Amino acid sequence: MALSDTSKINISIKKLSGKAQTSNDKDLANEGLPTGLTLSAETIFGDQIPSAPNSSAYYTITEGVAEYLRLSASFIPGTDTSSGRHAFALQLPDDYESQSSNPKKGAYPFLNKQVVYITSGSLQLIPTAFATGYEGKPYHTGSGETAIPVLDARDWNLDYFNGIFFQQDPPATGDSNQNPRYIDAFLYIGASVKDKTASSGGGDPNAQYLVLSATGSLPNERVFTTGLGLSASDGGAGSAYTVAIRDSIVATLTGSQFSGNVGITGSFGVTSTSIFGTGSSLSGEDNNFFVSGAIGSRGTAIRGLSVFGGDLFSSGTLFAPSGLSGSLTRLIDGSSYLVAGSGINITSSSNGSITVAAGASGRLKFNKVITSNISSGDDCDVSANFSAASYSFNRVDIFVNGQLLYSGSQNDYLLNTSKTGSIHFNFDLFKDDVVTSIIND
Repeated sequence: MALSDTSKINISIKKLSGKAQTSNDKDLANEGLPTGLTLSAETIFGDQIPSAPNSSAYYTITEGVAEYLRLSASFIPGTDTSSGRHAFALQLPDDYESQSSNPKKGAYPFLNKQVVYITSGSLQLIPTAFATGYEGKPYHTGSGETAIPVLDARDWNLDYFNGIFFQQDPPATGDSNQNPRYIDAFLYIGASVKDKTASSGGGDPNAQYLVLSATGSLPNERVFTTGLGLSASDGGAGSAYTVAIRDSIVATLTGSQFSGNVGITGSFGVTSTSIFGTGSSLSGEDNNFFVSGAIGSRGTAIRGLSVFGGDLFSSGTLFAPSGLSGSLTRLIDGSSYLVAGSGINITSSSNGSITVAAGASGRLKFNKVITSNISSGDDCDVSANFSAASYSFNRVDIFVNGQLLYSGSQNDYLLNTSKTGSIHFNFDLFKDDVVTSIIND
């Protein structure tokens, strides 16, 4: 005998939701025993999960591990059917960095509007496998802020690993306000197993922790030595440091940093193995290289702007969670790479954004009914915008009672350039005459 389709489906969905399969007669919400998934060290929780999380207020952090948040839900394009929209992606609040007390905020992936599933497990919601208090609570706004209960007729499921909300039977089609808008849940902000291993000295058994000590015999001379393959010195005040590294430098859990001005010439590799000495290698995976400048320093006396000089080559996908700004519209010769065609207007804003809009219609028509007699040569306001055609007789056609007129001082009329919509006719106009102006801009 083989597992039935019902058993297969129940085992899969319950496993992914942190619930054990004990009976095909029990729905997901009725299972009481927990289970879990086998994951890599980078995505396994390294801290103990509190059994009683605090959900008294948003951004409350329980034991430095579980942060209670209201995450917004956005429809995932391509996941709709004729029944409606099925899948929605969760993301951190728009103001997460200013509201949260998470010490990791402001560094990837703890950023404003960060989509959970894009982080591949770096951001995870804490599932109900740890306690029923971690049950996600979705809301829609169809009739005010309304909770979507666990046993709602839409039959929904929340994937706590990637932050994707699925509803089997959408309540309506299209962009309905009955679809989920928010989900209250707990974000894991603790350390991963990989973090714990690194902080306890695990990993490369040949790596050495370096502690610098400084000595010097000349005024302003500093010589740094460790006896572990690193030395540095300068020749006096204002001189550049010369640093030689012949072994791996391993950071502790709290990290390590260079303070001040550091210049590097030659190759610099961020890898999982030593790049110096015997067996050196530039290969590595899942390594982090973070460059942080001072926000708001550009164009000021504040030092801290991060600059990459020369050609910058990016191998892989370039992500800009906060968006791109600056001059994004110019070619190397300074000309715009977007050129407006006929009937198109292109506007570049100071923040780098580009607006592409349809131009004017190309043909404007104005009708004016004369309400009282007008003598030849007198000013006649026909409420047209002749300036749009630069008052050119080649781009303006004037009709009186359907008869096309001939422009010129010795002919039927002249445009009055001192007024936007004024004409001097060389004949009398009478009450109820109709003047039609057609402008090709």
